[in-house]
Amino acid sequence: MHKDAKTLHLHDSLSITSLPGPAPAAESLVWNKLQWCRLERCPNIEGAVFTAPSSIRADGYDTYFSSLQTLWASQLLMARYIWDLSTPYLGAFSFARLKLLHIDSCPRLAHVLPLYTSIKFGCRYLETLEIVCCGELREIFASSSDMEPHHQEPRSFPRLKRIYLYDLPMLQHICGGHSRMYAPKLKTVKIRGCWSLKRLPAVRRALRGSTPPLPTVECEKDWWDSLQWDGEEAGHHPSHYKPTHSAYYKKALLRTSVLR
Repeated sequence: MHKDAKTLHLHDSLSITSLPGPAPAAESLVWNKLQWCRLERCPNIEGAVFTAPSSIRADGYDTYFSSLQTLWASQLLMARYIWDLSTPYLGAFSFARLKLLHIDSCPRLAHVLPLYTSIKFGCRYLETLEIVCCGELREIFASSSDMEPHHQEPRSFPRLKRIYLYDLPMLQHICGGHSRMYAPKLKTVKIRGCWSLKRLPAVRRALRGSTPPLPTVECEKDWWDSLQWDGEEAGHHPSHYKPTHSAYYKKALLRTSVLR
């Protein structure tokens, strides 16, 4: 099945605890024809949703989910990871064609997908990132790099247009603990209740010709004021965004009583 399946819809199962299952796989399950994957309401999936294979190629690298375009996970109450982070060597095209990543109501999720140094083209086609109501999520894309941010190139998301993050109180990083992001086509960012997140992607503006429209950021004003920036030279500056704050946010209270 893992060699030929193009769609996978797993829902409302009380028996499944992981994919491919609790027993170690006899071969590497790469799912490289899978294009659409939706997982929802499987309360007994715990740990990693997709478990690591028991064997790897001789060169140590395998490519997984190279054709996947849509990944949707919802109400996986016990899951900690979508992909098992114990697999350190992943091929360059793993998760390369992913366009839509949607996660909601997974309260114990700590990480979603790895974007290790070996996964050179991972998420290069990603257009929409939506993460909602995941109370323990700390980072979305785990990174294997231990270098300080100013010693490494930003992780490029050349097609990313939309970021929607809501009610993620423990989220500290979108992309790895020491990784910076570069998203030149970013258009819309909507963020609420992500008070531990301190950085947005770099969006370098064109140096010549017409200037593209600034991406809009809809967020709480206090959160915007607390963000950290690398500066104009790094293409990471608040002037590269157009922030908007909801009209009802911290609306001024009446100073006198209206009671008669």
